[in-house]
Amino acid sequence: MHHRRHAWLRSLGIAVLAVLLTGLLVTGIVATVVGMRAAQEPEPEAVTLTTTIRTRTLADELSGQLVAYPHATLAVPAEGTVTRAGLAAGATLQEGGIVGVVNERPILFLQGAVPAWRTLAPGTRGADVRQLQDALMRLGYAVYDESGVYGDSTAYAAALLMGALGFDAVDASGAALPADRTKQTAIPQGQLVFLPSAAVVAADTCGTAGTAVAGTLCTLQTGARDYAVSFPASDVPDPAVLQGAPAVVPVADGPVTGTVGAVYEPPAVENDQSKENADSGTQDRAVVLQLENLDTAALPADPGSMRVTVTRQAGRTDALTVESSALRRNGDTVWVRTDTRERVPVRTGLCVQGVCEVEADGLADGTVVLLPTDGERDDG
Repeated sequence: MHHRRHAWLRSLGIAVLAVLLTGLLVTGIVATVVGMRAAQEPEPEAVTLTTTIRTRTLADELSGQLVAYPHATLAVPAEGTVTRAGLAAGATLQEGGIVGVVNERPILFLQGAVPAWRTLAPGTRGADVRQLQDALMRLGYAVYDESGVYGDSTAYAAALLMGALGFDAVDASGAALPADRTKQTAIPQGQLVFLPSAAVVAADTCGTAGTAVAGTLCTLQTGARDYAVSFPASDVPDPAVLQGAPAVVPVADGPVTGTVGAVYEPPAVENDQSKENADSGTQDRAVVLQLENLDTAALPADPGSMRVTVTRQAGRTDALTVESSALRRNGDTVWVRTDTRERVPVRTGLCVQGVCEVEADGLADGTVVLLPTDGERDDG
């Protein structure tokens, strides 16, 4: 019994040993095969990236929003009761027309740069009288008085204009005049406004019949527009840098070209005491620059979403260019390596959005150059 037990243990040990030896043998064979395959397979070739020299004309450009402002605006002063419906909001009024009617007296619009600030009556002299005379003559009335002097013919022409508009002529006090005293015709203060335009547009309604007015009847704007370009303030840290830069506005009939001027200040509204005409919050977030030398007749009064392209810096025409990632440096030397492994020193010019102008002997449109690896970019 004891002997059989020893024989069984001996058999078990031999079997285990055989299994272990077999495992070691298989492992060795696998390792040998893998090693042989690895030795036979070639090392993967390094990937070489290239780019091509191209002829281009680079430009450093900035895009902004086209904006338009009335060349001039005026808050029409009035005091009393509106007795007839006035100019409707958005309506255009030509020179010699009626803005509104207050206390049954018309408020006339005439063209002129000098504001209406006083009563114009026989004997009055000044630039405002000259403006009145010029306007009367444009409207077809004869004026023989000395320029800038309110005389008999100026008074008579004013009386004829009032009659044509359906109103009596009045004297300086506002009293109606009989037909034989038209040489005393005056235009009392508050019954005439001047704006430097042949036509104006009402920004709001110029009076509803039966309502009282005390201060401003409505606001008028010139039909002529000043155009400007608006940029986010972060895009233009120094507006002076853009002064004189070329500007292009694409329109259906072809581009409208001009130049960038100084920072634009929208015109103040004459006679307006509200101080609510400028959106200071918007101005704080934008830089608005005047556009000059434009064909304004080709632009709409309301530009909507139209854009302006301003060229900060123009590159050379048809210059050789290459991606900036192809440039290598060694101290002050900038160079590229061609696909023939030739090292070519270059002189760089304008760089825009990752593309740079280059000048060098031996480079031409179509030359292939190698892109350096991180370790090669700054080596010699």
